[in-house]
Amino acid sequence: MPRLFCFPWVKGFCLWKRKPGMRLTRERFHRMSAILALAACLTAAGGAPVPAEDVLLPAPSECRSDASVPVRLPLRLAVYAPGRDAGTVEALLNVLNAQGIVTGLSMTGDRESADVLCSLEGESAETGEGYEMRLESRKGGRGVLHLRAAAPQGLFYAWQSAVQILNANRTEGGFSVPAFSIRDVPRFEWRGIMLDVSRHFFTMAEVKRMIDTMSLFKLNRLHLHLTDGPGWRLEIKKYPLLTAMSAWRVPLANGEWNWQEVKLAIQENDPEATYGGFYTQEQMKEIIAYARSRRVTVVPEIELPGHAYAAMHAYGELVCDGVNFPVEGKKGRDTVCMGRPETLRFVKDVVDELKTIFPPGSPIHLGHDEVSTESWRNCKYCQSRLKELNENSLKALGRDFLQQVAAHVRQGGYDAIVWDEGGELEADKHIFVMAWRGNDFAAAAARKGHPVILAPSSHFYFDYYQSAGSTEPKAIGGLIPLKQVYGYELPELSPEEAVKVRGLQANIWTEYLYNMGLVEYMAWPRALALAERAWSDCDPRDYKSFRSRAALALKLLEKLAVKYRPMDEEDG
Repeated sequence: MPRLFCFPWVKGFCLWKRKPGMRLTRERFHRMSAILALAACLTAAGGAPVPAEDVLLPAPSECRSDASVPVRLPLRLAVYAPGRDAGTVEALLNVLNAQGIVTGLSMTGDRESADVLCSLEGESAETGEGYEMRLESRKGGRGVLHLRAAAPQGLFYAWQSAVQILNANRTEGGFSVPAFSIRDVPRFEWRGIMLDVSRHFFTMAEVKRMIDTMSLFKLNRLHLHLTDGPGWRLEIKKYPLLTAMSAWRVPLANGEWNWQEVKLAIQENDPEATYGGFYTQEQMKEIIAYARSRRVTVVPEIELPGHAYAAMHAYGELVCDGVNFPVEGKKGRDTVCMGRPETLRFVKDVVDELKTIFPPGSPIHLGHDEVSTESWRNCKYCQSRLKELNENSLKALGRDFLQQVAAHVRQGGYDAIVWDEGGELEADKHIFVMAWRGNDFAAAAARKGHPVILAPSSHFYFDYYQSAGSTEPKAIGGLIPLKQVYGYELPELSPEEAVKVRGLQANIWTEYLYNMGLVEYMAWPRALALAERAWSDCDPRDYKSFRSRAALALKLLEKLAVKYRPMDEEDG
């Protein structure tokens, strides 16, 4: 049996804590959905408050509520922080007020009368995202909420948990919440969503909207697929044609997606090239700053050496010798030349400009998936480079290119990431591998020593259909219902290999997702399941409990007018 563990600073609250080697269980957390639904109804009617463990998504590491001790808090919360922490907390309150779910948060210098006490103390473990929180009753039933973390990011997540709990227990005159204590720490450091902005472009406001919704549920990496065949979406000052020639296209007459009919064009020369757009460097810096205030890291991807039609369209010196580019570039031969010196110079120049936009510590994704080597086979430049390397296999060209670019990326404290095909090239083991083809490829990369991000198309491709119903919006194919996302199991790895797994990510490719409403519909509620699998180490997992908490989480999204797919009986 697990032993009782008591917070030394929380009198009267005890939590179940696992023994060494024992997987964490959360019996109190896994409630039947009917009980939670009844509690939610009672709360809405001014009845019984909903315990924290029946609300929080993702599930916290340890949580205990005492329903016999209802605690009252006012709608407008006065927040106190010690002088050394006051600036950090005030900036955080500004973000929360702008978020719009719990508002009226303000700082006070009077500790005794404060409704919320915040502090940054202790040593930061690992990512610094862990936190502790408790709600206790003062004399007369008036409450005080304590939030403590070792780092600002942990305090941010404590507040996001508080927002969920308070919102579920709102009354006409304030909040009525069962006393609780929580200790929470994430399972993985990388909890991401990829948004493809090449196939369809999304504005700054729309990207910020996605950042807001991600941060509500402790998702912390927004991977922007900035370049691909259908469009280049980031200003590169040294190469202006990337956006002048390759950020705009002629929209297809029938509105359908057909890559081979996409026509990129300069707007001044072709007035029909009305669809597209790009982010200036200043706009991207604004997105990055906005995301950082919400503890989200923006990850840029420059897709190379394949899927490079947009770059090759703008700069012909990237095209292999002997390729009839305008025709063959849309038939798989859209891989940049590995032998021309212009190619490596171009990529390094682009990386250098990325480093002026993205702060040190940012990961830079280099693509390297679905690379066709056919163009290299008959290219005189590629064959000459192969002889210089004293190699016979075309694979050596990709490996040499990746090693050189990744080494350039890492200068100045940046990480390089590739899709799992790049992980097969036997390149530098410091390169992160994002495994989209499944657990076998993820395991192979981990065994080679690469840090791994799990993004399997079998579970985390959110451009796939959510049900087989005829009313679903058009998608690229496949079927990944909500329950399948929640049921994802990690690859079987040794303890030494398992530490290479850095986290989970869902990918949203946008061939058929031409507006943010469709993106949101495909993302939610599946992203809630991703958030719980990435943050919480639940064992055993309780899908009914998850669905109950997800129903409350979707109510939060409604407050922000975010589109989502309603859960139905098939989801259970």
